[in-house]
Parts: sequence; structure tokens; C-alpha cells
Amino acid sequence: GRTEEALRRARRILDFADVLGISSDQVRWAWPLAARSAFELGNVTEVGGLLDMLDAQPPGYLAPMLRAERDLVRIRLAARSGGQAAASFAQIIIGLREESTPYHLAHGLLDQAEHLTGNGDADAAAGAIGEAREIAGRLRCQPLTDRAARIEAQLSSARVAQ
Repeated sequence: GRTEEALRRARRILDFADVLGISSDQVRWAWPLAARSAFELGNVTEVGGLLDMLDAQPPGYLAPMLRAERDLVRIRLAARSGGQAAASFAQIIIGLREESTPYHLAHGLLDQAEHLTGNGDADAAAGAIGEAREIAGRLRCQPLTDRAARIEAQLSSARVAQ
């Protein structure tokens, strides 16, 4: 719930990416947090700068998790600007399953559920929310559970409106 602080702290870690290494554990966890926080704050300029940071890396330097997270951020931006992203989200979820952590996968599933809810695909959205809830339960991660509940409420409202 302290998104600005999360972004500020994650950026402080990313300031040391050259010293720590772009694929160090600290950077692999800070970059997705910074990107998600910037996105939630509506700071598209910051999101673009974070993407540029990864895009500037030589081939082979990015950990698979960072590549998967970068792809997720790109599809979120495309979906935000009104692009049809359903098939792309499905591909991103496959990448997250293979290359990322359960925590990051759950966030990706919830991103997908938000997109599907906005596009009227209630059944697929419910499936993504259910899987994310299951992961949140295994991780005992209340923020993920809370986010799933918010999206589920949006889905219920969308179903009622139909």
C-alpha cells in the first residue's frame, strides 16, 4: 500500500545495478517491484526508463526472470493503450511459469485477469484469479490475496452489469 515508497526503494537498489550486476538477486527482485509500482502510479515515463535499462543490456546478460518480467510490462503497456493483448498475455504467462517465481507469476495472472475482465472474458478471468489465489495461499502472501479480491470484485461488478 506504500507504492511511492516501494518505487523509491527499488530505484535505490537499481542505482547499484552496474556494481551488483543486472541479474543479481537484488536487481531481479527490485526491477519488477519498481516497474509494477511505477505502473500503478501511472508513471509511464518511469516505466519506459526501466524498460530502457533492461534493453540497454548486452545479449545474454539478463536473467530469464527479468526477460519475462520485461515482457509482462510491455504487454501491460500495450493493453493499457487499448491494444488487443489476450493472446499475448497467454504467451507472457507461459514465460512467467517457465522463467520467474510463483510470486511474480501470480501478479502476472492477476494482470491478465484485469485485462480479461475489461474485455468481457469473465470465465478466463475467474480462472486466472483462482490460480493466483492458490499461489497467494501457498505463499501466505496477503497483498496478493487482497489484489485478487479486488479484481474478483471488479469481475463480479462486470458480470452484474452484463
